[in-house]
Amino acid sequence: MALPDGFIIALEQVCKVRSGEAVAAMDPGVDAGNLGAGVVALPTSTGQVQSIIKLCSAHRVPVVTHGGRTGLAQAGVSAPGQLVVDMAGMNRVGAPDPAAGCIEVEAGATLHAVQEACKAVGRTPGIDLAARGSATIGGMISTNAGGMEAFRCGVMRHRVLGLEAVLPDGTVMSDLTRVTKVNEGLDIKHLLIGAEGRLGIVTRAMLKLEPLEQAAATALTGFASAADAVTAFHAMRLAGGLLRAEVMWRAYVDIVSQACGLPEVATTCSGDVLVLFEVAGGSFEDAQGRLEASLERLAEDGILVDAIIAQNVRQQQDFWRVREDSFAVESTWPNGLWYDVTVPLDQLDAYARELQDRVSGLPGECFLSVIGHLGDGNLHITICVPADATVSKKQADEAVFEGLKQMGGSISAEHGIGLEKMAALACHGDPGRLFAARLVARALDPLGLMNPGKVQALTSSSPALTCPAPRSAT
Repeated sequence: MALPDGFIIALEQVCKVRSGEAVAAMDPGVDAGNLGAGVVALPTSTGQVQSIIKLCSAHRVPVVTHGGRTGLAQAGVSAPGQLVVDMAGMNRVGAPDPAAGCIEVEAGATLHAVQEACKAVGRTPGIDLAARGSATIGGMISTNAGGMEAFRCGVMRHRVLGLEAVLPDGTVMSDLTRVTKVNEGLDIKHLLIGAEGRLGIVTRAMLKLEPLEQAAATALTGFASAADAVTAFHAMRLAGGLLRAEVMWRAYVDIVSQACGLPEVATTCSGDVLVLFEVAGGSFEDAQGRLEASLERLAEDGILVDAIIAQNVRQQQDFWRVREDSFAVESTWPNGLWYDVTVPLDQLDAYARELQDRVSGLPGECFLSVIGHLGDGNLHITICVPADATVSKKQADEAVFEGLKQMGGSISAEHGIGLEKMAALACHGDPGRLFAARLVARALDPLGLMNPGKVQALTSSSPALTCPAPRSAT
């Protein structure tokens, strides 16, 4: 499908535009289909975004918004006849305000840029993830990103005090509040957070800040089971100062440590389930002392199998490299199927064991590679499928999603729905919730131009909405 006659000429009067070979030379990011539209608009201000949206509305051109193109659920995939709006040019980071505990940033700013600005005044945005160097604040808001600090500081929804966004009709919603307590009726910003670009384009945000810890000590620890790892997490948190708790099952550590050229990480720490604990302190020595005391208590209680406390920055970096270089699994097992789920901590051990049994029953010699954020029960799962085995997406979905909703978990923890999990959402999502979401999408975007076909997809040509029958209280 081609763009309407005269559209690109009109767009070039608004902002810089790339097309043809200029787009082909761009990095598509995680998904090769992200730049499928072939035309990219590069705004540098909210006013330009507003003009772009009004132009697209007038010409009925669908819009796909891009941040750092690090999304893992295909929410940024675009097609001919659509327009990609790349927010990289709106990357200004304001001065952090330690007294008010907030910072104003544009949507195209990377997480790392925000972290560095906050570090200068002893603050942190309270969220961190491996793609910090390329993931943008607007993209993280649109996918409600979580990361390694969620059990302490919440997910992106909890970090946003205020938002500015351009709605599907070109209206600018400017709600850049700088306080936590705002009780002024329906909070529209929370519709935009996690909407994956379906309800508008985030242009600026006011983020809540936290104190930056002075120093931290890291330990790689081993446990016989996920149940013991959860027990250790609760004990470490009660002891105080726990910053991070990242869990890795043995198969993952074996694969990634070899791929990273760090085999000693796998061979020097025993246990079926490994956890990276990071503890804060006033100095490295203080943090290390607190960490050692907690691990000694766990060992005395028979919970801890093994532990290695990082003695220097290099060893810390090696531990974290194994945790964060998860794409090594996909490189080693290219036929693998990825999942991102959340499991209540009291069910984590049982779920992991039962999942292993279900995966073992799949065709071929499939096995699991699992890592996650232990504190919030978020697991990143790869079903590793040998090249000579055939496993359908449906078979894998059934293995991973079985029982999740019934136990109070989620089929999508922090990567979003995009295109990848549309079928799973339709199957496992609550009908009433999906009905309400589609009503909101139709009300704000009646032409269905904002990231069409993604998340709770609904366009103006879709069949009439029918409210689902109420469920029994039992």
